[in-house]
Amino acid sequence: MPADPAHAVPERRLARPSPHQIGLAALALAAIAFVTLCPIGLRPHFANADQERFAGFLVLGVLLARAAGRRGLAATAAVLLLAFGLEFAQSLAPGRHAALSDALVKALGGVVGVAAAQLAYPLQRWLARTRGQPAAAPTP
Repeated sequence: MPADPAHAVPERRLARPSPHQIGLAALALAAIAFVTLCPIGLRPHFANADQERFAGFLVLGVLLARAAGRRGLAATAAVLLLAFGLEFAQSLAPGRHAALSDALVKALGGVVGVAAAQLAYPLQRWLARTRGQPAAAPTP
């Protein structure tokens, strides 16, 4: 790769998320909102309800963190607001009930997902350094 600044790899803090990452995060949010607010008979069941909540928000947390780039605190705040907001909205849906314990499980899953995605960046750089390779530009 040439050393001139025109071909330099952009810094991660200046990188913008791709529309694909934003779209995946929006799609995951829409799916979670549907499953949270739909009538209980339409909700799919794959595992224990708490495991489903945790896993769903874990995936959402990873996708939001990838779309947010270096703004991990913003992604964490979004996941927390969504967890508690959707749980509150569930109390307004007929035939559904809200529980603080459910919101806490969702919030924990989302925060773990954001943390995992944010830790992937320094881990990727560390692995590249230990192999003696130049650090690859992270995909926004």
